[in-house]
Amino acid sequence: MNFYERLKSLREERGYTQEKLAAVIHVTKNSVSHYERNISLPTIDVLISLADIFDVSLDYLLGRTDYNISDRILKKQLANKMSVGKFVEKVANLDTTHKLDILKALYYIEADNKRTKN
Repeated sequence: MNFYERLKSLREERGYTQEKLAAVIHVTKNSVSHYERNISLPTIDVLISLADIFDVSLDYLLGRTDYNISDRILKKQLANKMSVGKFVEKVANLDTTHKLDILKALYYIEADNKRTKN
């Protein structure tokens, strides 16, 4: 997805009209329309405001990634006081065998969690 597609999708998912979003980010409704039709691009300050409003990363908003992980989520503390971001970094640095071990464990934990909720 490109920026203009992602912006429109996020705006609609979160229940914003173009007019309401424009008021929140301090631009005109016409500006939002132009962003969504790929006629113009917002300033960096507006991009940051959009990322904050929709609680997504700039990379996600700009279509550079399909992973919707905001800075707020990455900084969130896990039970052992390690941040989500630090955990992801540690997993990324493991060899393939250990990464697969973590994925298997996660699969079984998720399945157990679903069973205990029902």
